[in-house]
Amino acid sequence: MSTSRLDGKMLKQMLIGGAESIRSNMTEINDLNVFPIPDGDTGDNMLSTIMGGVSDEESAEESIGEAARKASDGMLLSARGNSGVILSQFFAGIAKGFAKSEKADALALGEALKQGVEQAYMSVMTPTEGTILTVMREAVDFAVSRTT
Repeated sequence: MSTSRLDGKMLKQMLIGGAESIRSNMTEINDLNVFPIPDGDTGDNMLSTIMGGVSDEESAEESIGEAARKASDGMLLSARGNSGVILSQFFAGIAKGFAKSEKADALALGEALKQGVEQAYMSVMTPTEGTILTVMREAVDFAVSRTT
């Protein structure tokens, strides 16, 4: 049985894929935005934020901890709107979860994602269910339940 482990290069590829998915679905994501006001820019803000975390520099054998920190720093600097700030905080928590790791297995990934959710919730003064926070929490809970 082979074991797969996530490294810095794969994390960067996943972020690029995530950014492309947001770009491809931007209209639908913008239309989903109804809280706190239906301003229709959630997809734009999320794309701008995640693109800040996707550097153009090619990294050779970067640890997942280092790659996550760089991505998080870029997202924090590029965060736009409420959804962008929450997304950047989610990745800041993930970066903390991977801080001392070279690579991560499914269990370590799950723990880092849980830290991301925790940080995202803490970054909002009055967390409201039915928002991106709920989506993050429920997606992570489901993913983690599949690793045990």
